[in-house]
Amino acid sequence: MKALLPDDPRWIGPHHMIAVIGRGGMGRVLLGRTPTGKLVAIKQIHRSFTDDLEFRARFQRELETGKQLTGSYAGAVLDSDLDADRPWLATEYLPAPDLATVVTACGPLPLPGLRLLATGLATALLEVHRAVLVHRNLMPGNVLLMPEGPRIIDFGIVRPRETDGPGDSAAAAFQAPEQAEGQPVTSASDIYAVGMLLALAATGALSDTPDLQAIPHSLRKLVESCLAPDPAHRPSARQLLEQAERIPAESVWPQQVLEFIEAHRVDAEWWASSGEQETRYRDQLERLAGRRRRTIGLAAAGIVGVLVVGGALVGFGRSAATDGHASPRKDPALDLTAAELRMLDICAVLDKAVAGKLGTRTGDPATTPEGGCATTVVDSGQRKVHYTFDIPDHAIGVDQLTPTGRTVAWAPILSAGAADNKCDTAVVTQSGDAVPLRMSAEQLDPAAQPGTACAVAEQALVAVVQQLTEYAPQRQLPANSVLRLDPCAVLQDSMIREIAGELTDHQRTPHACTTVGRSGWVRVDLVEESRPDRGEWTYDTLQAGEFTAYVIGARSANDCDLAYLVRPTEKDNAEQLKLTVSDLSNSPDACGKAEKLLTDAIPHLPK
Repeated sequence: MKALLPDDPRWIGPHHMIAVIGRGGMGRVLLGRTPTGKLVAIKQIHRSFTDDLEFRARFQRELETGKQLTGSYAGAVLDSDLDADRPWLATEYLPAPDLATVVTACGPLPLPGLRLLATGLATALLEVHRAVLVHRNLMPGNVLLMPEGPRIIDFGIVRPRETDGPGDSAAAAFQAPEQAEGQPVTSASDIYAVGMLLALAATGALSDTPDLQAIPHSLRKLVESCLAPDPAHRPSARQLLEQAERIPAESVWPQQVLEFIEAHRVDAEWWASSGEQETRYRDQLERLAGRRRRTIGLAAAGIVGVLVVGGALVGFGRSAATDGHASPRKDPALDLTAAELRMLDICAVLDKAVAGKLGTRTGDPATTPEGGCATTVVDSGQRKVHYTFDIPDHAIGVDQLTPTGRTVAWAPILSAGAADNKCDTAVVTQSGDAVPLRMSAEQLDPAAQPGTACAVAEQALVAVVQQLTEYAPQRQLPANSVLRLDPCAVLQDSMIREIAGELTDHQRTPHACTTVGRSGWVRVDLVEESRPDRGEWTYDTLQAGEFTAYVIGARSANDCDLAYLVRPTEKDNAEQLKLTVSDLSNSPDACGKAEKLLTDAIPHLPK
């Protein structure tokens, strides 16, 4: 979920928009709140489709379908306006992750989870097919996992059961053979999709021809029957439900999935409250737009002050009225575990803390090559400020910062002072290893007063730290991601001691660990970066046993920088284990020692 951009509507019908759930080729889905306070997901079609009569007819079918589905396994339609310039449809908002996201994050489901998924999907289709309808678009992104079971959504291409013609879905892997060939589509096509969904959930892998042997034995026959090439040989929704209920297991999600669902719900609730705060802030600024610039600046600054310190003032008032009983701390310490820092979603932190509190961002936050995140915000005085938030190496810049005399969450605020309309500020976490969190601000307005960059940088840093004391959003990483690992646990100290001598120091950040010895040092980085085997540069390779590493930096007797590709990710990126060895011994052989370390470490990485 993301904050509203300037071109997003503030109102659709009687519903107040508060955040963006997603965007696609057909339009956008927004999070809104009804006049009665209920959260809704509003699908608004793209302007380019407003004159397409066939598309409007398809939207009408979705509305009629939603009205016919009233059970607990499908999102209910609550409101619509098909005659609007941009037709829209409001459905019940379900704060739940989709099946694809859960499988990616948590891995294949065990048998109890598969039974709950199968019975839930069968029950939902029983209702759909009873209404003489076919979903036609069952795929992982349209199956949401609630604590009590799955829900199906997105009936945008549901059609009456006898309608002919090819399906509109791009998810070809979940289309039945007859649907892909443009033959008449029946309820059996949905059953085929259920078989593919169960195969994905059971194996964790998507394939046009699933590996049935990898599916638990007690579920295999059910999946095979769903995937029968002849539609007549597939079970009905009723028969599917009966087969699923015979699976010898309790219908329940595993604990890891339940925790993931709960984390998604908490995140959605945060966005709902944060989005409303931002829209109120925008609305106030718009009402001030006709006044003189000085008045705008003063009034908007007052609004920001209310947003930032309003909670503190309320807390003060309540504290004054208490009768001496203990109350929760209003300024908790910045207490993050090493695992939370490794999984921290830097861009989500920046977006949640800055958007709506310090101004309106001009675009989505973007990752930086150094692993941080940056965004540009228009503040209350219509000035542009570019913010960058990252977790640097402790030795890079942070040691040169000086205390400001101010604190946040019991941590001293450090600053480098303003230079060329730029300023770096930082705090250091107060638990476990001392990890710096750095906020940089650059005033992009040429008329900005000298020295103001440090004030806005500190304001953003305070907002980020306060956000982290309340809720630290986590990245949704696959179970086998090396970014989950403690970088200081990748290499054995005994191995490092053989290379660097007696160990004298450990320096760590969430994804890097440097171990210093009497005769050298070793550094491990676990990163997701551009692949060294792609792009303009050609790197030398080095064989570490049966594994191939790339020499990406210095290669001398004293220094060696290597990168090993652990897992390809999107585009030309990959998760990588980067190893740097500095050999200060009397007979240096840095790359030879790095090869020895890699040969020992790689077999122990997640597969």
